[in-house]
Amino acid sequence: MEDVIQYLTMKNKYYEKFYSLSRHFLEQTNKSKWDNLSFFVENRERLLNLIRSLDLKIARAFKECTLNEIEMDSYRNTLRKLFDKKKILGDQIISVDLQLISKIDAFKTETIKDLKSNLKTSSHLDSFTRTSQSKRSRPKDA
Repeated sequence: MEDVIQYLTMKNKYYEKFYSLSRHFLEQTNKSKWDNLSFFVENRERLLNLIRSLDLKIARAFKECTLNEIEMDSYRNTLRKLFDKKKILGDQIISVDLQLISKIDAFKTETIKDLKSNLKTSSHLDSFTRTSQSKRSRPKDA
């Protein structure tokens, strides 16, 4: 059971790092700084992989536990605290993720508007250029 507790503790530390990374990126997006998006996504994926690997270790370690009810009772409080902390961290991560999703949607919408505006301007310039060239290529009346 000691291994299970150790892995759960490590898992919560990775959840804390995950939350911290997400919160930091949200702060950057609030300043319209999107240049670390790749770094954010890559590190987030690494942390998720570490958490998944700990889940497997926890499952294996728990299967190997041969505690009786009295021994298990001695660990219940510690386990409950670890799970409560995980729940709090999970709620915080979800909150930040929802804010990030909102920011990403707003950024995407703004980018689409800018692209449409640029295409419209480009179209007007092309039209102006064609009109201007056709006027130059017409023979002048004498």
